Amino acid sequence: MNRILICLLSILLFTGCKKFLDVRPLDRLSGNAFFQNKEDVESAVWDMYGLMRDKLGSCPFLPASGDMRSGMLRKSAEMGTSRIYFDYISTNDLLTLLTSTSGDVMEGTFHWHNLTTWDGFYHAIQAANIIYYEVGRREIPGVSAADVKQYQAEAVFMRSLAYFIMIRVWGDVPYYTDAYHEDPLPREPMVDVANKCIADLDKVKDDLPWVYADPAYTGVRAGRAAIRALMMQLNMWNAGFDKAHAKDYYTRTAALGEEVVKSGQFELLPIEDFNTLFKGRTKESIFEIVQNSNYGEIIMYQTFSDMVLHFPYKRPASTHHYSFSYFYSEFLQQLYPSGLPDARIDFWFDKDMLSNDGNFQFLKFTNIYAVSDNEDVNPDEDQIIFRYAGLLLLRAEALAEIGQNEEAIRMLNMVRSRAKALPFTDGGNTQALKDAIFAERAKELMGEGQYYYDLIRTGRVMQSQWCANSLTQAQFNARAWTWPLDASVLNQNPYMQLNNYWVR
Repeated sequence: MNRILICLLSILLFTGCKKFLDVRPLDRLSGNAFFQNKEDVESAVWDMYGLMRDKLGSCPFLPASGDMRSGMLRKSAEMGTSRIYFDYISTNDLLTLLTSTSGDVMEGTFHWHNLTTWDGFYHAIQAANIIYYEVGRREIPGVSAADVKQYQAEAVFMRSLAYFIMIRVWGDVPYYTDAYHEDPLPREPMVDVANKCIADLDKVKDDLPWVYADPAYTGVRAGRAAIRALMMQLNMWNAGFDKAHAKDYYTRTAALGEEVVKSGQFELLPIEDFNTLFKGRTKESIFEIVQNSNYGEIIMYQTFSDMVLHFPYKRPASTHHYSFSYFYSEFLQQLYPSGLPDARIDFWFDKDMLSNDGNFQFLKFTNIYAVSDNEDVNPDEDQIIFRYAGLLLLRAEALAEIGQNEEAIRMLNMVRSRAKALPFTDGGNTQALKDAIFAERAKELMGEGQYYYDLIRTGRVMQSQWCANSLTQAQFNARAWTWPLDASVLNQNPYMQLNNYWVR
């Protein structure tokens, strides 16, 4: 993190106040000292993105919350009691995960506690709010009016992304947008928070380019498509909980997706180029977080790769005879019925696809990996947050929900065609279409930290067909799908409450 944001965040977060929201600056005009020119603003913007990266990389945040928790990813028997965290997460036994002192939980390696704290996201939100305020309140040398709109739009995107991730993990969260926030806040209903983010994003959704002229910015700086993709996700999340207005959410999602499709700026890469896709910054990328093993930036995805690969993709051979986990064969057979073509089988799996043991490997994230036997490192890819294939399928889902089956099938078949799978043709069976779209998202986005959240918002988390350790309706209503919150969030905030389901 550069000196500008280090100094600013130090003032905000660590002087006389250790509360995650009650951040009291020493000097309300401190922005004058930090935003002297365009270079300063650019540095602060990159650091804003870096704060999000730091939080998501502080533990296996997306793999654990988005993939492991469904129970479809299981610990290999060859591991014995080692890596027992798989069992706790996949059976929703999160309290044991967080309180166990067993070395097999590997808290010291994976820091599961960071899935119970939200301060890192609020650091990113605070940084975004400061950037929005400071670039808009005065002239900064070298920063044009167009630059101001761009920086403010990026700040709104990052702030809204942080809120979106938080509501999917913890439900209701405190919400604020002022730059130098002082007062402790209660948690707001997550549907309301999502709607506020949607409204904020709508105001700035045309203030960014579809594609940046500098290819180094491709996918890693928010653009028009990233804002629309986030708005689509927020709408679809609310549709699952605010049933009275579900049709409106679906309609808006479909329209936003149409704008991205009609822009003509994005495309699906050939399935043979999947390594290029996950390395990042491609025509399919909408928003991603950079990782580079050359700079010691192996986080997030790589913790997922670590779970599903063995020699020769994991080394040394002496300690990587088996993968730590595997996808349950019945689940894979449900997604990939026998005898039907799908190139993802050929490229993302090997002959042990259905082995139900440590011989299993998932090869989707094998871009660059160790070739020397004394290197114990993971493959090298960016963390994809939104990509075109996922957006097409989300639009297909929304269209199917409002009865526009023909266009929904067209979206679905764009993704299936890239995978060299047979097209979906049963346009008269709406439920079959909805299930096909959901299954396609499960196949296409496997390992990208999306599946469990799709289960939650569609209610399929209560169906054993899709979730190995499904919730009851009562558990769902009690928000057993959330993660516990650490008691530290109560510090000096009389309005704060923990997630009741996890309070014992």
